[in-house]
Amino acid sequence: MRTEDSVPESGLSPVRVALVGCGRHASICIHPSLPYLPQIQVVAVCDLDQSRARATAERLGGAAVYTKTARMLAAEQPEAVIAIGPPAMQNPVGQECLAHGCHLLIDKPPGLCPADARQLAEAADAAGLIGQVGHNQRHSPAMRTARRIAASAEFGEPTTVFAKYCGEIPTEPFWGLEPLVRGLLYYQAVHPVDTSRSILGEIDTVTAYQVQSGSVPGGGPIVVMLEFVNGTLAVLDQNTATPYFQVRTTITGSAGTSVDVVDLDRVTYLQRPEDTGHRRVEPAQPEFGMFYEVMPAQTWQVPRQYPAEKAWGYVDQLAAFAAAVRGGEPAKPTLWDGYQNLLALEAISRSLTTGRPVPIDEIRTELG
Repeated sequence: MRTEDSVPESGLSPVRVALVGCGRHASICIHPSLPYLPQIQVVAVCDLDQSRARATAERLGGAAVYTKTARMLAAEQPEAVIAIGPPAMQNPVGQECLAHGCHLLIDKPPGLCPADARQLAEAADAAGLIGQVGHNQRHSPAMRTARRIAASAEFGEPTTVFAKYCGEIPTEPFWGLEPLVRGLLYYQAVHPVDTSRSILGEIDTVTAYQVQSGSVPGGGPIVVMLEFVNGTLAVLDQNTATPYFQVRTTITGSAGTSVDVVDLDRVTYLQRPEDTGHRRVEPAQPEFGMFYEVMPAQTWQVPRQYPAEKAWGYVDQLAAFAAAVRGGEPAKPTLWDGYQNLLALEAISRSLTTGRPVPIDEIRTELG
């Protein structure tokens, strides 16, 4: 099994990057990834809390510190900005950075509604700038290995995706989104939606269900069926009743194959025995009418020496952003991908409310 565990460096000069936002997610996942990336030079750090900005700058080698984005952009003239925070902050800051001529990387979701995300994507296009949404799962070595396998001729055409993304659910409306399920969707379900789209393409129709029996903190488990334009299907499991955070993606192919990614940690590729020279092992007592089929499986485990930032995809999503800035080709997921993801989330919310399938075009027409 050939793995996809690194993103090649461009060999060009480092991209001069400014950081906006020094909150929890940025400080735990994004900023600790930067020391692994010589292709990125952090020239400034900005946060409303000057002490947090100063602490981040010191950890990263002493970049300039600011509390106002406009002042930072004018003084430092960065090539690109990495803005990480709640979507109500990221979206207007992103617009400001694009207007100043800076390439932009923001975290998911790129807005609190599809219209906000679309306007951000349009602004990047109008300025001829790179716009990327941070979806670490797409960039993890395990998921990129699985996508490469699914795209190979021997795998056949991908036909279905099963995506499990489960964990602790907020018990209060998240980011001010109502009803509560929309907070869950924007905060968590956006990941498996993006993963499924990266494998199967664009979504046509969404049908969603929520378990009503029992008493589960944060609401009953949600199961979503995504029907894609090309006729393929994905099933999303948003189970709120889980003992710990779980991520699992299984892709099946038309050649009788499948590839399974568990917790962004392990990849297992299954092929038909006859395609790999394996033979069935006949049972000791054939009269029972059973046999045991030797299943050829290739498994790749994320190396133990990998830091969490690398294993979970944060390092490689930043490397892809730097390569896009230097190469001029957008890195996935783009701001337009972020917009398409939010259309799907709104369709899920409407399907849960109305109890019917919801076409993506219906949401696009009504919400922009």
